[in-house]
Amino acid sequence: MRRYGYTCAMSLHLVLPGLLWPASAPASAPAPAPRTPSLSLLIARGRLIRRAAVAPESALAALFGLDGTAPLAALRRVGCGAAPDLRHWLAADATHLRFARDALLLTDAPDVAPDAAEAAALAASWNAHFTDVGWLELGAGGQGHIALARPVQALTTPPGAAIGRKIDARLPEGPDGAQLRQWMNETQMLLHAHPVNAAREEAGRPPINNLWFWGAGALPVRAHAPGLQMWSDNALAHGLATAAGVRAAPLPPQPSVAMQPGNVVLIDDALSPSLYLDHEGWTRAVEALDAQWIAPAVQALRSGEIRTLTLTLGGDDAQLEVTVRRADLMKFWRTARPLIPGPGA
Repeated sequence: MRRYGYTCAMSLHLVLPGLLWPASAPASAPAPAPRTPSLSLLIARGRLIRRAAVAPESALAALFGLDGTAPLAALRRVGCGAAPDLRHWLAADATHLRFARDALLLTDAPDVAPDAAEAAALAASWNAHFTDVGWLELGAGGQGHIALARPVQALTTPPGAAIGRKIDARLPEGPDGAQLRQWMNETQMLLHAHPVNAAREEAGRPPINNLWFWGAGALPVRAHAPGLQMWSDNALAHGLATAAGVRAAPLPPQPSVAMQPGNVVLIDDALSPSLYLDHEGWTRAVEALDAQWIAPAVQALRSGEIRTLTLTLGGDDAQLEVTVRRADLMKFWRTARPLIPGPGA
């Protein structure tokens, strides 16, 4: 089975990281599964392949023929609108570390994101302290990129596999992993008493007390995705599309615009509640996605506008790929059923 790269023919591909609720989430009272008639129909009548879980960023890179060693920081920076260059870049995202029970958790919830003035002040302090490490570019919203003074080799965890999770087993490893962990510790000490964070805490907002490092590497990179058009609001997706020389556009206000053969549609922000184990918010997001995106895709398949519909469903425990041909919709004996049990079910 092909794992990397993408060919379109008459296929539409929806990529939905965060759709699968973590099986390892703490169970409380039993909760019903989300109401997802279109998604449940596709799961029942299509071909289902279960794979090992991967970070959403790695799954996205795989669509372009790349693996986890790709320079994802440099690619995302291009997707943010920067001109590509040959320097070595390291992603450095503004996050908040907090203790929950006996674990240290990472969060980048909306109230963590810095505004432009906060980001500029934090970056200025970081650059003054880490003059021998590199130069940090930190924008409003908190996505940061460091132009490194020297290359690093480390195994890092992208934020899609770290946010809302215990960070102990997700800290950088590999030849330069200890160096990155040291930079992270120094960054936490630097930010602890920063005036920006003092003002945030006084206003009742969580402090930005950490930069999450990941995706080190340098361009160029040989991405490959013939015939694809990407629809996404994700900066990394746009950077990968640029590297592959294919078109990329923001998610359209009308999903039907994207229901064309050869398109890949990445919908990630809507499903972020699963990262924070917010079952109620996740249920609302999944049900809205079923109505707004998956139902029109099923209609495009029924009408013959596309011949094949592929769904990539991501989660902590597995990645599911569902492939449905138009003829599969006629398999009425395969009864649709709830896809995902709630916690405690």
